[in-house]
Amino acid sequence: MRKNNAFLVKRINDHVQYLNKIKGRLDNTNNFQPTDCHSCALGCWLDSDGVNDVLVYGEHMQTLFNRLVEEHEKFHIASHNAVQCHEQGDKVGEYREMTQMHKLSNNLIAILLEMDSVAMQQDRKAKSA
Repeated sequence: MRKNNAFLVKRINDHVQYLNKIKGRLDNTNNFQPTDCHSCALGCWLDSDGVNDVLVYGEHMQTLFNRLVEEHEKFHIASHNAVQCHEQGDKVGEYREMTQMHKLSNNLIAILLEMDSVAMQQDRKAKSA
């Protein structure tokens, strides 16, 4: 995974950009359509190299990866629901889903940062061994 030391941080940036696009859609400043959890940059990694990339970092990293997959899927469901509520004029539903999106976004970022920390620590240990 450490092919690029900033890989997980870049996934955080991708996620924040996605969140901003959804916010723009809800603010009527763009026509962004939410994607499913397999189509964004993070989802593509989770579905392809992700599992193998985290295997080398042990059980804790695998647990974090599994949590990331779950939270990521929930985030995409909430973003889709927020746009759907917006299109239907359901402001209460839209705000509820946006609140859920932000909670899940915070969870995703925290998990990615923890994964990055675990990988950096283990990579440092491997270099010094």
